[in-house]
Amino acid sequence: MAASTPTLNTPEQPLYFRLMELPTELHLNISSFLTYPDALALKHTCRHFYSLVYTGVHLKVDWLVERFEHKLECPMEKCSFRTDEAFCNWRIRKIMERRRRHLECPRFSRGCLVIEGRTCQMDLVPTWLKRQGRVKVLKRVGNEVLIHGLMVLCMQLLWIICQRYGFPTTVA
Repeated sequence: MAASTPTLNTPEQPLYFRLMELPTELHLNISSFLTYPDALALKHTCRHFYSLVYTGVHLKVDWLVERFEHKLECPMEKCSFRTDEAFCNWRIRKIMERRRRHLECPRFSRGCLVIEGRTCQMDLVPTWLKRQGRVKVLKRVGNEVLIHGLMVLCMQLLWIICQRYGFPTTVA
């Protein structure tokens, strides 16, 4: 009895590929194109990638040289290239956080430096929200602010409905 395989052009059953279903050779090939922060993130997703993805000295040096060429912040103190944990000191973690939030992406034609291209996520999220600590403040007060905001919104909608349909808005 032969196993049935889905055909490529059937509209009833589209064929989707998942990253983990690809062969290991393709995983190696894909990971070889990643910069150090992206390779480090992929490496820490699962055991398979932890043993597979290279984040050695050459990748770290290439990333620092690329940052230097783009005139971006580079750590000026001595870096330890032995392990990822030793390399990711407080300065490197700060740089990676700025990169993750797209704070280093210029707003002019060169585009995004994180995902090589003309568009950047910076245009989608306001800069004031991306600054350090702002997200933490919003998370801390989040539910209370959301509930109060919804209450004010409902009261405003009721007020508009009352005015539009002529309900009395004064209290006797």
